[in-house]
Amino acid sequence: MLQLHVWGPGFGLPSIDPQCLAAIAYLSHLVSKNEWELVASSDLTLSPTRELPALRDGSIWIGGFQNILHHLQQKSGGLWDLDHDCNDRDEADIFAYTSFIEAHGQPLIDLSLYVSSENYYASTRPAYSHLLRWPQTWLLPPKRRAAAKARTEHLNLSSLDLDTWNGEEANEAQFAAGTEIPKLARLTQQRVSSLVKQPQHATSFTLNSLAEAFLEPLAQLLQGQRYLLHGDQMRSLDCLALGYLSLALLPEVPQSWLSQSMKSTYQPLCRYVEDLAQDCFGDILPTKDRPGSKGMTGRTLPWKDPRTDNIEVSIRIRSSLESLPYVGALYHPTPLQQSTTTSHDHLSRVPVLPSMFVGLAASVTALTSYVLYTGEIPPLLHHLNWPSLGRQRPPRLVDLGEAGAMLGAVRFRP
Repeated sequence: MLQLHVWGPGFGLPSIDPQCLAAIAYLSHLVSKNEWELVASSDLTLSPTRELPALRDGSIWIGGFQNILHHLQQKSGGLWDLDHDCNDRDEADIFAYTSFIEAHGQPLIDLSLYVSSENYYASTRPAYSHLLRWPQTWLLPPKRRAAAKARTEHLNLSSLDLDTWNGEEANEAQFAAGTEIPKLARLTQQRVSSLVKQPQHATSFTLNSLAEAFLEPLAQLLQGQRYLLHGDQMRSLDCLALGYLSLALLPEVPQSWLSQSMKSTYQPLCRYVEDLAQDCFGDILPTKDRPGSKGMTGRTLPWKDPRTDNIEVSIRIRSSLESLPYVGALYHPTPLQQSTTTSHDHLSRVPVLPSMFVGLAASVTALTSYVLYTGEIPPLLHHLNWPSLGRQRPPRLVDLGEAGAMLGAVRFRP
């Protein structure tokens, strides 16, 4: 039984991530539902490449959409290969447009769902709160947003981010105790309206140009056909295009410049996305619903509740440890190895000793107790070699971002 692990549902789609959506579309189109399971684990540590989607095939783990495609093609002898009958020219086109979609589609998704403060706080951040357990729900969304900002920094569109308006650098480390409310939420209504309108107006031309540069080549390739490359047959390119275009078109966000660009100029592309999403994902999945929850409408997908998945406890513990600031930097577990030849259980490649977890749990408990009582980082940590960890000085509580603000707010010392 194959297991596809993905970021969980959001924005009315079975995943909040374009690459995960592409993998879901690929498997749902080719693989029988009784041969695979879809698990919304939202856990990067399951993947040997530290990215989702991740495919579990017995003791083998494969990370990344393209790697999953190659594994399925090899495993099935070409039966699970959407591109099996492509000629050299078709293969070249698929490679070129795949690179194009990833290079131009990802920045648009980043700008729309993460960099834009209004969209992030109103839609994206709440979507993550349904997917993640504590403490990841506090730690991972800011990391994902910071990565999106870094990927789009060269576009000079930081005006979308109200945390950096007027050139003020957004820094999660500046959240002090009691001030964990995002900057956008602390502004007055009049101030928010003013800030939202000014950056959006000033950058609207650039945003529309970026959207057009991404959508126009795909619209020309489609030309009223059912699928992109050939009108009568779905390819892996269609799966990838669906992942990015569905997150551009379907999320309901306050600043909907990206979806409006599609709806106003590229109606055939919109119909292509809606029809393909219906074919691959079934009924549109409401954002409020989660895999295994009552009333879930994504009936065509073989969901498996992640709470009943038999992934080893050691991996779950490792996921929590790696998500903690500084603890994750100090703890370097052996990553899950991608392999297509070994038949050994994958736990043999994740050496975990119970005694190590007991000691580590005791250390984390002691550290947390000290921080809660004093509101300070323990002096013992000052003696670590912080330059080797990428820091010039020991951390302060405020350096832990939202988690630090949360801990600082509940200190017990009088």
